[in-house]
Amino acid sequence: MKKITKAVIGLVSIFYASSLFALIYIWQDEKGGYQISDSISQVPKELRALIGENPPDKKAEGGIGYWRDDRGNFHFFRVAASVVEPEKIEQLEKTSYDPEKDIVLRGKPNPEVLTATVEKVLTPDTILLGNGKRLRYTGVAFPGELPRNCEIYNRAVEYERDLLEGKTVKILFDTRKEDKAGCMLGQVFLGTNIFVNADLVLKGYAQMKIEPPNLEYFKLYRKLENYARQKHLGIWKELNKTSP
Repeated sequence: MKKITKAVIGLVSIFYASSLFALIYIWQDEKGGYQISDSISQVPKELRALIGENPPDKKAEGGIGYWRDDRGNFHFFRVAASVVEPEKIEQLEKTSYDPEKDIVLRGKPNPEVLTATVEKVLTPDTILLGNGKRLRYTGVAFPGELPRNCEIYNRAVEYERDLLEGKTVKILFDTRKEDKAGCMLGQVFLGTNIFVNADLVLKGYAQMKIEPPNLEYFKLYRKLENYARQKHLGIWKELNKTSP
């Protein structure tokens, strides 16, 4: 991998709300797309083989290696050792970063990406795009047991309106792209720093929703939800009252 910098770290930083969260692994696939996962089992075998017990910050063997950011996450790279010395790899990656490549950060290769403008926030988990299509955040939802237009419902809508309305976003799709009502299902990214689906769960404006086959970020949402629940954030201030 040769084009990773603080902006990429910024994108994955939303993945972290406590020290309980798993490490993140970032690498470049054979077609040049960037991949990201919190499961080492998804990392290619030749890259996994570099990681031993108590791995050092940097390592390079046979033209492949990795460097670790300040959270301990692994950034794998492929480079000819005879051309670039291992100690210069991190600086090379950062100085050659192309922010346009951020749109391919994904757990699966070659994702379908839609660029769209957010026309209006309809509900805490549904937005109207500039092309007239409705989109629901896949994998997360505002809890149905809380009444529509309650205080936290309105706070969630207001937060999203300030964040998204009139803005251009990148939408990535999982296996299922529409629900039965014809509403698009997607993961929404604002710039390189905000993964909207995850941000809403982290702040307590949504909870994870298990809806197979769209399970791309299920583990992430579960970790963020556990954090928000423990901190009694947003919806959990009310839902925790009724929990056993």
